[in-house]
Amino acid sequence: MDIMAGESKKFLLKMTLKYLHKKLGSGKEIHDDLEACGNPIFKLLFEIFNEAASNITDEEYQRNMIREVGELGIWIGSKDTAYRPVIIWIIKQIIDNKDLLEEWMQDYYQEPEEWYVNVWSKSKKRTAELRKKGKIPKHGMSAEEGIFTPAIQAHNLKKIR
Repeated sequence: MDIMAGESKKFLLKMTLKYLHKKLGSGKEIHDDLEACGNPIFKLLFEIFNEAASNITDEEYQRNMIREVGELGIWIGSKDTAYRPVIIWIIKQIIDNKDLLEEWMQDYYQEPEEWYVNVWSKSKKRTAELRKKGKIPKHGMSAEEGIFTPAIQAHNLKKIR
């Protein structure tokens, strides 16, 4: 899906998260509750999501989204007896299909420094560096950052066609 087409859905997700936090308690309350979680399955999921979030190096918004969405799902699963067995069943299916999933993931797996959000962040730093040196105009963009800009990529694609 084109990222621009997903903007309204992302906005809806943000608003939904705000609403849920208002009704369920702050993200800090959920975070603290999961830190003290007595269920080792959900405690491990919590730790994995937080490790992933902390590997998003410079983009606080994306780091918080991963943490909040993940923690909310884990918290609901740990608290709601209707969802807990379903989530545990899903985890069991993942474990049972470990070899197949590992094979299929080979072309998709990336270490954190290769994640889109981290590479994009580096490209924005490159733009700032080039602006500071006067190599690109104040509102210009480095070629590296342009790769992450859908409008620029759409324009470049039209030139190829």
